[in-house]
Amino acid sequence: MIKLVVSDIDGTLVPDGSGEGIINPEYFEVIRLMKDRGITFVACSGRQYASMYRVFRPVADDIYFICEGGGFVSNGRRETLHSVTLPPETVREIIHDAKQIPQLDIMVAGVKQSYCRSRDSELYRWMVNDYGFDMEAVGDLEKGVDDDVLKVSLYHRNAAEALTEEWFRPKWETRVKAVLAGIQWLDMVSFESGKGTALAFLQKHLGVKPSETIVFGDNENDIEMFAHAGKSYAVGNAREEVRTMADEVCPPMEEDGVLQVLKKI
Repeated sequence: MIKLVVSDIDGTLVPDGSGEGIINPEYFEVIRLMKDRGITFVACSGRQYASMYRVFRPVADDIYFICEGGGFVSNGRRETLHSVTLPPETVREIIHDAKQIPQLDIMVAGVKQSYCRSRDSELYRWMVNDYGFDMEAVGDLEKGVDDDVLKVSLYHRNAAEALTEEWFRPKWETRVKAVLAGIQWLDMVSFESGKGTALAFLQKHLGVKPSETIVFGDNENDIEMFAHAGKSYAVGNAREEVRTMADEVCPPMEEDGVLQVLKKI
């Protein structure tokens, strides 16, 4: 019997950069029906809590949130159920190295909000205007962030993977969990963080077994959830390695593939 449904957001439920009002409202109807049948829905994303809450506002009080790539777990009342932060010195070192690749922009995800260098940047405009992030531009990220840091993300509109593959990722993947989230993002969190770890915590918190869980995803950072689920689905538009690792492939995001599966449940 299914008791927990966990889904990535961007590329799985909605296009990257989608804000409030974009998701098919039928998802809300199905989430309510699942709750009536004892099935809990979990939104799982690299997004911050505020952005995720806005996407799911009509049902936010009835679901759980795995935010910041697994660094922060909460409910609709923004109660902190679980959080994993990076050491301040590690954060400063990551930012210092990222600055050596001038094509990249940098976003720091704190417990309170997110931070970037400049309001006059593609990253700031996209995250605030489209994703609905709470974000502050602080100039020097090595000195200007007074917050516990959950994640550091490197951004390029279409080449985050290529720009970091020569030396940055080989250096840092031994010190932090560095995972690609679409063509735009390289996310870095603690080895004790991640979507899979957060899902395992939430299953224990709710008293749900992996065999009673199904998950949906499209990107590299979703694969670690598959080991904690009785059934894993990749949407049809997912990266090839994600489709290979999933138990099944459902229709793509553009066809509301996740919604089709949930309706069958």
